[in-house]
Order: sequence, then C-alpha cells, then structure tokens
Amino acid sequence: MRFIGVARKDALMQTIERAFRSWASLMPQLSRYTLASIAALATDFSVYLALCSAEFKASLAGVAGYAVGMVIHYILSSRFVFDTQGSYKSEPRRFAEFMLSGLAGLTLTGFIIAMATGAFGIPPIGAKFAAVVISFAAVFAIRRSFVFASSKVYEN
Repeated sequence: MRFIGVARKDALMQTIERAFRSWASLMPQLSRYTLASIAALATDFSVYLALCSAEFKASLAGVAGYAVGMVIHYILSSRFVFDTQGSYKSEPRRFAEFMLSGLAGLTLTGFIIAMATGAFGIPPIGAKFAAVVISFAAVFAIRRSFVFASSKVYEN
C-alpha cells in the first residue's frame, strides 16, 4: 500500500512540475500581449479624449476609440506577440478573426458586469475589474489557440 501512495505522490509532483513549466513558458508571450493591450488601451483612450474634445458625441467617440485600439492591438500582436510566419491563414482572415475575438471579449465584459452588478450586487468598479481580468484571459486564450494558432496544430 505504501508503494501506491508514493507512486501517486510522484505522479502528482510530475503533473505539477509540467504545469509550472508550461505556465513559465507562456509568460514571455503573455507579457508581450499585456504590453500590446496597454498600448491599445492608451490609443483607444487618446482617440476618445480627442474626439470628445472636438465635440463628437461620447458614444461615437467611444466606438471610434475602441476600433482604432483594436487595429493597433492587431498590428502589435501580429508583429511582436504571436508568430505569424508560416501561418496557413491569410492576413485578412487573421484580422477578421482578431476583430471577432475582440467583440467576443466585449460581449463577455458586458455579460460579466451585468451579472455581477445585477445578480450578485457587486459594486460597478468591482464588477468591471472582474470583467477585465476574465475577458483578458479569455480573449488571450482565443487569440493564442485559434486566431494566431500555429499551422503545426492543424497538421495532425
């Protein structure tokens, strides 16, 4: 019986070690993605402020800022975050998938905020924070696994 316990413990330790190595190997890309996201947000906010100061309607300025921010994010992501060399996808297809993943993130953000504030009574700032964290992780996973997936993933 003692042997089985040791074997399980070893298997558990190996699983934890593999998970840690996998997470550690993801950190450089996740760091670059975070920087790209910050740059896109800064662009989004700058466009928003510029258009608002030019007396555009705030909602229109917000949509324009978001759209410009997504384009900047795509450019940075495709150049500095993800490896697009040898991709089987065309640039227009990748761009469309990127934009759709951004809209999925926007939808997820709205849903999380609505549920957190409405169903759980969480204050709006807390709800927004939770939505940002969850949406960021979900969109990164979608973009890494599908939008910018290596062609090697689909060869087998």
